[in-house]
Amino acid sequence: MANLSALLPPPRAELKPLPGTTPLTPLPALAPPLIYYLALLLLPPFPNTSSEPTARVIPFLRNFLALLSGILFFRLPLKYHIPFSVGLTYQLALVGVYGGCRVLDAFFISPYLFGHIPRRVKYHHAPRRLAPSTPRGADATTYFSLHFLTPGDGEAVTETATTDEGWPHGWKDRMSWALELELSMRGAGFTWSSADVRHTKSTWRPSIRDRTHSIFVHVLPVLVISWAVIRDIYTLYLVNGEPFDDLPMGLQLVLTAASGAFLMSAFSLGHSTFAILLAPLAPHPLSYFPPLYSARVWDLESVRAFWSYGWHRLFSRLFLVYGVWPGEWLERKLTGKRDEEEADIGKVLGGFVSSAFVHSFAAHAVMGGWDGAFGEAWFFAGNGVAVVVEEGVRMAAVRYRRRQKRQRGGDGKDEVSLERWYDGVIGRIWWVCVLLYTGRNFARGWVRAGLVREMAGL
Repeated sequence: MANLSALLPPPRAELKPLPGTTPLTPLPALAPPLIYYLALLLLPPFPNTSSEPTARVIPFLRNFLALLSGILFFRLPLKYHIPFSVGLTYQLALVGVYGGCRVLDAFFISPYLFGHIPRRVKYHHAPRRLAPSTPRGADATTYFSLHFLTPGDGEAVTETATTDEGWPHGWKDRMSWALELELSMRGAGFTWSSADVRHTKSTWRPSIRDRTHSIFVHVLPVLVISWAVIRDIYTLYLVNGEPFDDLPMGLQLVLTAASGAFLMSAFSLGHSTFAILLAPLAPHPLSYFPPLYSARVWDLESVRAFWSYGWHRLFSRLFLVYGVWPGEWLERKLTGKRDEEEADIGKVLGGFVSSAFVHSFAAHAVMGGWDGAFGEAWFFAGNGVAVVVEEGVRMAAVRYRRRQKRQRGGDGKDEVSLERWYDGVIGRIWWVCVLLYTGRNFARGWVRAGLVREMAGL
């Protein structure tokens, strides 16, 4: 271990780990995912075991391994830190929370409360003919959006999905099933996939050449430019420990926007890189990488649209189980709504509150405690309120326009016919202002924690 430590970068002076934590070593880092994998091997039902002695042993062993794995995941950020990186310590906290919550969901919440164990979903891609007058670029915009891809060698396809009726056959198939589920954050390839994956669509299958082109022509320029902006602002105004709020408002907004662009392009770079590396495994499910973003920034017209289509949904399942469902349940309890009635306010606020906690927990792991770690919480809470407000305004506008149209002799039933040319303009200005203004809370915390300094390469 001493020899290994000598190869690592020096500790970051700005990192403030939680009191009592120690540098992370390989064993506590590897144990949670490995034990989780062993438990997943036992999750799908075994055939013809209901009357055998193993019928009781397998569930006990599976649940024991799952509990142990969950505890070790939650324990990671509370007992360990990564001394040479603020960003990796932040990620360690996210991994601990995400991993522990995922284990509880897969082994206890879904099976025992909902009787659901994820089944495999197989995706089928049939060649799709384009109309002779349809430019490839125009047809592909729904896929090649913020994924930074442009169609080149890719194939136009219609994607459909079918769900397996049974469970893995034999240990080899079971081992593959467990690995696929453990690595699929959005649940791609399974029946609990996130909404951006779970649909039938006309899309494109990008080639390795397409993805390589996107990295060098689209992703890297955005990444480098945003990094340069972050570095310049930090070097000129923040390098001596000046607080974020000492920056002029304009620079606060620029730093916030550059940080968001940096993260967005970095996520896309990682997504495309792994897609290229695993492409030789095709047609194995591990080679399947559905789009990370499903709309272009300039096509978004609301805060809700940004979070639904313009940002990644890697934590979607966590926010659904621990935020959206409890929020819907609470709204129905408070308002007396029936189960089949929508509980949109609870759904929205529950999702954003769960995201606020997860990100604030990660911030507290690099700031030595909760003091100053609530910037992320205010950011997500503000966006949740903004989604509720904009939906209320939209509904009021639709009712007003419908009433006006009926007075002029129309039926007012078609919402599309009620749209105005300026709706998109106002919507775009609104969501950009909300994201930038509330995003200052995020940037403020990251500056204080030393994350922005590390992003700047200083």
